[in-house]
Amino acid sequence: MESADDPTIKDLLLWTGKTLYWIVRPIGLSVYYIVYYILFAVLLVMKLLYRPLEFLLLPLVYFTRFVLQCLAAPLRFAAKFETLYIYLGIAAITGVVLGLVVSLIYGILKRPLGLDSEPEPPGRTATQYREEKRKQKAPLMSSGIAPLSYVSSRCKPGGKGLLPHTIMEEVDSDRSSNR
Repeated sequence: MESADDPTIKDLLLWTGKTLYWIVRPIGLSVYYIVYYILFAVLLVMKLLYRPLEFLLLPLVYFTRFVLQCLAAPLRFAAKFETLYIYLGIAAITGVVLGLVVSLIYGILKRPLGLDSEPEPPGRTATQYREEKRKQKAPLMSSGIAPLSYVSSRCKPGGKGLLPHTIMEEVDSDRSSNR
């Protein structure tokens, strides 16, 4: 049984709280006022130094603004073409997707439609043709006589001037290619 003189836990907590309040309150107020007056003094000094400090740092401020404007200029310029950029980007994406779809459809249909057969090799290649021409012209070149070629063969007879006459010229292109 509890007697009237026995303190309860509630009373102990209440007494501890009051004691801590009277101990901590003066310390807290002291710290508060010390910090308050230090900040007040710093702000007062800053107010006194603000105008001269602003005057001294003004070139740095203008230079920094200039550099930032220069760095932002390409972005402002690119912003003017935003609509065009979006349009071209969507067109590119659409082109790639449609190209892939057409390629897929072609890949699926080329065998049933017979489009995958190998083309027949040509009778002769351009290199073989040139070689044959060179062999045909070799005897003429070795004799020193250049073959004549007809420049104009569609002249009307009885025309005026030189037009009705056939003009013969030497073929120099074959000589220059053999050198």
